[in-house]
Amino acid sequence: ATVEPQEVLHEAISPSGRRVVLEAHGELLSVPAEKGDARNLTRSPGVADRDPAFSPDGKWVASFSDESGEYALHLRAPDGLGAVRKIDLGTPPSFFYGPVWSPDSKKIAFTDKRLNLWLVDLDRPVPLKVDTDLFDTPLSSLDPAWSPDSRWLVYTKQLRSYLHAAFVYSLEEKRAHQVTDGLSDAIGARFDAGGKTLFFAASTDTALAQGWLDM
Repeated sequence: ATVEPQEVLHEAISPSGRRVVLEAHGELLSVPAEKGDARNLTRSPGVADRDPAFSPDGKWVASFSDESGEYALHLRAPDGLGAVRKIDLGTPPSFFYGPVWSPDSKKIAFTDKRLNLWLVDLDRPVPLKVDTDLFDTPLSSLDPAWSPDSRWLVYTKQLRSYLHAAFVYSLEEKRAHQVTDGLSDAIGARFDAGGKTLFFAASTDTALAQGWLDM
């Protein structure tokens, strides 16, 4: 069957750039950039496999799957062969979004519909809650990103004022630190390649524009 572009919900490019994994119709499809065959990595009718993400070392594709009846984190080889590693995401069950690999390919950050930011260390695969956002809006996201040494996670969270501030979470200390003053709306925080500087976009004239369902 042909998959039309509008049927692709998420995509992930391999570290080599030679293949891309697409999410379509609840399946994960590996497609070559130039030469090679397309492969269905999941072959699981009736199961929703979502949000593929390549590990930086190219050895794994992470995704969320409701195969068990509730969403779990699945790790599989990018060729679709071998056993699938399945990590339970705890209770209460939820809907999960956007797995983000650490540069050392040992940890994954992701968010859920309950506005939580989670972290899983693959050596100790028990989900750890990093933080929880304050307000739900489709315009907002915790937007996690890793430091180059995989020891820190940066994200932007809403304050009581509805403005976003950037936070950094120390995996060693297991605690977060607010690093912007909260007087501007800060989004898109990222570490530089050397891990010494944080870059982010900020607006000082956001005005009364954050309301959603409550107008």
